[in-house]
Amino acid sequence: MSATNASRNGCEAEAAEVPVATPEVEADKPARSRSALARNEELARAEKMRREFSANVSHEMKTPLQVISGYAELMANGLVPPEDVPRFAQLIYEESQAMRALIDDVLILSRLDEMAPGDNETEAVNLEEVASRVVERLTKLAADAGVTVGLKAEPVIIRGNETLLKQMIYNLVENAIRYNRENGRVFVEVYAEDVAGAEDASGRGFVHGVAPGEGDAEEGVKAAAPVHMGVIRVNDTGAGIPADKLEKIFERFYRLEKSRSKELGGTGLGLAIVKHAALYHGGEVSVESEEDVGTRFTVRLPIG
Repeated sequence: MSATNASRNGCEAEAAEVPVATPEVEADKPARSRSALARNEELARAEKMRREFSANVSHEMKTPLQVISGYAELMANGLVPPEDVPRFAQLIYEESQAMRALIDDVLILSRLDEMAPGDNETEAVNLEEVASRVVERLTKLAADAGVTVGLKAEPVIIRGNETLLKQMIYNLVENAIRYNRENGRVFVEVYAEDVAGAEDASGRGFVHGVAPGEGDAEEGVKAAAPVHMGVIRVNDTGAGIPADKLEKIFERFYRLEKSRSKELGGTGLGLAIVKHAALYHGGEVSVESEEDVGTRFTVRLPIG
């Protein structure tokens, strides 16, 4: 074999060893880039939310701290007449309770942010019993507000975190009482229902938006057995919520009426806790409202 032929054969062998990108690999690059971009955007959103949350917590704590500090300083310097000391002490107590409620809600939300659905902190929980305890606990608040609270519940057992479920129901019923009108009513329901289900091509189940037999299934989706859900519904006869505000009410620190919410002791975190507690249990929360008529919150949680 000549030197020229040997050199040519060697180059051919080296060329054969160089991997050539297949069309499939090249085609997959944009998908990977989009996936990485989506992850980066999600991380940026999470970081922005964390910064905003921290700033809002600091802002919300300043007001009660200023009130407590100011009144305490006046009392410490003997600048409060003896007959006014009980009133100032009561104001300090009320502001400290507002701060305590805020801290408690912040801790609950922080815990929910760290918990992943399916954590082993679950047990069998009877929603009927939890709702009954919540309504009983809020009896005095309702009486003081001149609001009647009714409960119609049946045994519904789900796997979940009882503390979070109790907090979720408590927040909904407490809001329904606080933001109601005098001689208003709150009606709490707990029951089970079957929701139309569907499965994608991989067999994973999810809640479907149409009832069995209605409409055509989407491509890659096939009919499935109904999903058994536990339902918690809280109806009130309050002032209602404007349609353009319905989605915003679940945002952290969002207040429909800031002055009234402060007056009634709201932290602006109650409904955010409801939303995240429902998501933790694989469920969802929805709201319907009509101004000057009332509002209905509905939580659906999977059974089993």
